[in-house]
Amino acid sequence: MKTKQDLTKNYDENKSEILELKNHFNKIVPKDFIIQIRYNSSDNIDFFVYQPMENLDELELLFQQWDLDIDQYVPQNPRSDYDKKYHGITNSFIDVKEKLNWTNQTFIDLYNKLENVNCMGISNGDPTEIEYGFKGMGVFSYLIFDENLNSDLQEKYSDDCSQMFYKENIVLDYGSGATGSFCIPEFKRKKTE
Repeated sequence: MKTKQDLTKNYDENKSEILELKNHFNKIVPKDFIIQIRYNSSDNIDFFVYQPMENLDELELLFQQWDLDIDQYVPQNPRSDYDKKYHGITNSFIDVKEKLNWTNQTFIDLYNKLENVNCMGISNGDPTEIEYGFKGMGVFSYLIFDENLNSDLQEKYSDDCSQMFYKENIVLDYGSGATGSFCIPEFKRKKTE
């Protein structure tokens, strides 16, 4: 069970490595793709890939798989139209790796970089989200923006509930699970009198 204090201490102790991880991940993700990955172990992941749609400014789900064994994944065939629409255009891990220009070594290297900063998952974009750990059914994360946040954005990302501006370009985030409150008391700001 992680706490806000664990979250901030981990960031302060691993700041340069966390920022290097963010930069590394954003470099290996192809332009206009969004990738979400969470490691359940060194070779078991939850993996979601969104690709740009032709001639549109939208993304479509290319691939999604929970509990994917990167060494022994076997896609289920045949697939229904429902599966293609809601679970990704393809269920071929090999095709997805080829499209991303990734290998199994890419996943191993990423796992090691996450492990090095005591984290378990990452999603690209602005902000990049790096998942730190579980608190109950929810997950503590770092939202890392490309630029430092001005006072208006600092206020926007401090909602007394699930997000709290920490410093510079870092927002602490709590994503709740399927049940329970989305708010976490640790992000409640103390009111000055």
